Amino acid sequence: MKRLIAFLLCLALLAGSGVFAFAADVPGTDIPTVYVLGAGSPLVVHEPDGSTRQVYGLQLPDDFIATTVKENLDVFKRAFFTQQWDEFCVVLRDVFVPLFDEIRLDENGNAPNGSVVDWDWNRASIDGGKVGGKYPTNRFRFEYDWRMDPYKTADILHAYIEDVLAVTGETKVNLVGRCLGACITAAYMEKYDAQYVEDYLLYCSALYGATQCSKAFCGEIYLESGGVERFMYDLELFADRTLTDLLQSFVTLMRKTYGLDVACWAVNNVYRQIYLNVVPPILIDTYASFPGYWSMVADRDYEKAKQTVFFGADREKYRNFIRIIDDYHYNVQVKTPELFERYRKMGTGVANIVKYGVQTIPVTRQSDMMSDKLCSVEDASLGAVTATINGTLKESYLKSADMRFVSPDRQIDASACLLPDRTWFIKNLAHKDFPECVEYLFAHILDTDATVFDSEDYPQYMVYDEQTQRISPMTAENCDTTARYRHTFIEALKRFIKAVLTLIRRQIESKRSAA
Repeated sequence: MKRLIAFLLCLALLAGSGVFAFAADVPGTDIPTVYVLGAGSPLVVHEPDGSTRQVYGLQLPDDFIATTVKENLDVFKRAFFTQQWDEFCVVLRDVFVPLFDEIRLDENGNAPNGSVVDWDWNRASIDGGKVGGKYPTNRFRFEYDWRMDPYKTADILHAYIEDVLAVTGETKVNLVGRCLGACITAAYMEKYDAQYVEDYLLYCSALYGATQCSKAFCGEIYLESGGVERFMYDLELFADRTLTDLLQSFVTLMRKTYGLDVACWAVNNVYRQIYLNVVPPILIDTYASFPGYWSMVADRDYEKAKQTVFFGADREKYRNFIRIIDDYHYNVQVKTPELFERYRKMGTGVANIVKYGVQTIPVTRQSDMMSDKLCSVEDASLGAVTATINGTLKESYLKSADMRFVSPDRQIDASACLLPDRTWFIKNLAHKDFPECVEYLFAHILDTDATVFDSEDYPQYMVYDEQTQRISPMTAENCDTTARYRHTFIEALKRFIKAVLTLIRRQIESKRSAA
């Protein structure tokens, strides 16, 4: 008995000292939080013999790019020297479209081969237990077929939420939508009128559009040298730091000597000549066959996107498909302000988390926009006023601005957002990244119905530190995170020479070792 008492006392001391703090130190909420992912869940086909075959993610053969370039180099040369691009356009379609043979949808938005998302659930598989008295924020993850009509997915989400409620015994859930998941959750909220939703949170949302998707569907592709250079400094193409330095410094040298401008001009000039022969026939049989992707086309681009994608197509054939995408666009995206106001009056909290400070994929004329690499801050925030990625808001603008909503780096004014006092911004965090510290922010917002003015730890503007994987309040000292984009010609030349010499030295040492 003495040993048992001593053991229990040790446990009590250990718990008090924080050794077991991890058991309770899990980001969680008082009611279940259903987290709806973005696009990209694997897709499979169930074969007649009972086996399952994965058809997405797309797996290119190791030598696909090299082989394709080699086989079609002569076609490109002829097109380049004659400026006759018809044959080259056919080659592009013949190369790209077959990659989507098993995942494209038909003119009614259905999968001809029966491909589905590689995820399923039943009530028995749902863990309804709490950790430290809370439901972990990242437990109830909803995956879905991201190609499909968001309204169709909303029905499946409704069934999943009902199962979560049945397992947990709760009557409400929090609902979080990430990227395309914001469009799915918005369709659910509109269709089921927030029936089971206590609080609704958008996270790096594509509800008002994902810029690259939106512009691509319009055929508005454009390379800008400054964006290309900045983009290279946000990539880690090689595990070898020397190779990364070599490529990045080379791109900077090319831009400083106008070589990159010439290359971008040449690509843009060719694209203007060929895009109607390439973009519509490729998109209509690939990404634009997905109603889910149409939900990420911004309202300002939507009608032009339809004109581009269906250019030369039989509109009667796609009549039902257009009805499907119109139904979502005009009843959800366009009506977002009035829908959010309705939810607020019903007592459902609505909030938003936006990320920024990362160079967008530089394929639009707005390559200097504030973004998280995929979604512009203006769209993801539902209306914020922003500077360019390396700029600040003009002093003339700031004189009349409500400075409570202006970021310490003077790059964003949140007062114009649809939810100005419930929109948080995290700088230096890319679209795809989801560190655990963000889950604590989820819990803070969802459990407390907080505004941006309620917590010193979670103010409206924060900065992410990749090394510590933490977010902290933005200050004048930590707000400038764009130094990686600013390189002089001399700095780039030094890095380039150093990288070349390092590679030469390695080659010499390798030959000596072999000898």
